[in-house]
Amino acid sequence: MPERSHYDVLGVSPGAKPDAIRRAYLRQARRWHPDRPTGDAEQMRAVNEAWEVLGDIRSRAAYDRSLARSAPRPPSPFPPAGSRPPPNAPRLAASPRSSEPPSSPPLEIVGIRWRWLSLAAVVLAAMAVVVIFLATSAIDDSDPTSPPTASAPVSESRPESGDCFRIGTTTLITVPCDHPHDGKLVEWVPLGAPCPPNTDLHWVRSAQEAVCYLTPSG
Repeated sequence: MPERSHYDVLGVSPGAKPDAIRRAYLRQARRWHPDRPTGDAEQMRAVNEAWEVLGDIRSRAAYDRSLARSAPRPPSPFPPAGSRPPPNAPRLAASPRSSEPPSSPPLEIVGIRWRWLSLAAVVLAAMAVVVIFLATSAIDDSDPTSPPTASAPVSESRPESGDCFRIGTTTLITVPCDHPHDGKLVEWVPLGAPCPPNTDLHWVRSAQEAVCYLTPSG
């Protein structure tokens, strides 16, 4: 490294941030400006030169690379390849191989691993239960091809307000109102919503909604 680098001129370390370099330049410029009592034209020229190099990101990077190339390398503790050690050079004793078996992981680590495995198994089991539930919920256990009575035609469409229906396992089966039925639909409501007075509520699993309906006797 040169005897006096730009970093030495500004009084900062090579790892200083740009703001620190700028403050150091202003401080040195106020000190060495020729118009001041402590001014020195030669020193001010060195300060300006250091700022021109270190004040720019690219020129500073190039300057740092030149400093790294010019820095003396420490002598290698190993002899060059192909050379023989001097006769009186001490020989390094070979380290004896340890006959002890490799140490086992601490019990705390084993416990942590088992806890993670147990948690993963619980999560997978819960996911499997949810998948099975959704799969079974999507299956309509009712048989729309089998009408409630021999003379009652069955509609696979979703019953609307004013339609009569039979209650299946997971859905509703629309039937004519002049045939046996379980109720007359008043309106669909979300889960938790109240029904109008004098109506009953039935949760339809396949639709994930509830129906408010009038019973045949009502």
